Amino acid sequence: MKRGLIWYFLVPVILIIGIFVTPALPYWAGIPGQVRLYPGTDYSLYVQLPFSLVDANGVNVVGEKRNFLFNSEEIGKQYFQVRLFGIIPVKEMVVDVVPQVYLFPGGQSIGVLVNSLGLVISRVVPVRGLDGKEYFPAASAGIQAGDVILKIGNQQVSRPGQVGMLINQLAPNFDTIPILIRRNEQILERHIKPVLSLQEDYTGKQREVYLVGFFLEDPAAGVGTLTFYDPETGRYGALGHTITDGFGRDLEISQGSIVQASINSIKQGLKGLPGEKLGVFQSDDQILGTIDKNTKFGIFGNLQRTIKHEYFPQPIAVALSHEVQVGPAKIYTVINGDQVEEFDIEITRVITQPEPDDKGLIIRVTDPRLLSITGGIVQGMSGSPIVQNNKLIGAVTHVFINNPVMGYGSFIEWMIYEAGLADEQQSLAVVEWKQAI
Repeated sequence: MKRGLIWYFLVPVILIIGIFVTPALPYWAGIPGQVRLYPGTDYSLYVQLPFSLVDANGVNVVGEKRNFLFNSEEIGKQYFQVRLFGIIPVKEMVVDVVPQVYLFPGGQSIGVLVNSLGLVISRVVPVRGLDGKEYFPAASAGIQAGDVILKIGNQQVSRPGQVGMLINQLAPNFDTIPILIRRNEQILERHIKPVLSLQEDYTGKQREVYLVGFFLEDPAAGVGTLTFYDPETGRYGALGHTITDGFGRDLEISQGSIVQASINSIKQGLKGLPGEKLGVFQSDDQILGTIDKNTKFGIFGNLQRTIKHEYFPQPIAVALSHEVQVGPAKIYTVINGDQVEEFDIEITRVITQPEPDDKGLIIRVTDPRLLSITGGIVQGMSGSPIVQNNKLIGAVTHVFINNPVMGYGSFIEWMIYEAGLADEQQSLAVVEWKQAI
């Protein structure tokens, strides 16, 4: 009897909560965990019923109209809590007032050279022995396409040329050779029996070599675009997305570098067939900078040489994500030689991102000259800086395969924090709450 009475009262309460809360769930999911502001700027926040917002002292800061502005006065942080029905905590939010950042936009074409933590096996193939028969040394050892070779014998490997050299050094003295591999999250040891075979050398002569029956990916990542650089620290960011292997996995980089690249021609983009910048590395031994991070927001490192920019004699302000607007903007990229050029685009959509993520912008190329040469966004354009209202706002990252005129961009805010360029202050900020008119 008592249990039935409890359910009699509980079910209507659950229904009432569901009626109020369910429509508001998308709003709750979209509340940012952190909002960054520059001193003296405002950020608008609408607090939808049945939610409320309280400060660190538990004081409700939401008024009747529920539409408010954050107004920052000092560098530092202020902590807030989103509550359901004014009682149940559902989310923490930090307003972080940070110093204004100034950077040089990039646009220069770069060649990316990396030494990965291991070598990716792209294919497992048969080997023809001296007796004319086919053997499968890699497959017989349990090695698969997608495996990452970490060691051969007790020697770490990071370049494809090391593998053949080590195999042919060890094979005459050992029946099988231990190979340490990574498969998904597992570290495995396999023992492979090389096969003596005939292979042409660079002069065209046949010579006996030991083969193991797999192909390796070349870890060199190709041509991309520099996004920004800091004249004070030398830190840079490029590409706007991670470098991946042939299986779509993030490449773990042991060391890497960027060099200047020159664009020789453009393969124009078509519907269903992405275009591409075709270029050459100007000089592998003239390193432009090092690579120390490979993330979904791009590659980052330190420049070793200064770079001049024709369009920007001085660094420009960096925009935070909430400052970016739908409307016209500019991108800077190279389509011939090493000359950075300016082109018109339209930002057609700004995607609200509660947490750092890629693909925050949808862009359309509107520049007639760029469209006539490239057909829109092409491979190698990744990392091209986007400037709006004389502020650096983002980077080109992806092309729509079925519509190369359109593509995605990433907010520069996420890139500069990934690069470690923005200060994290620990003191509390003075943040005024004003009702928006």
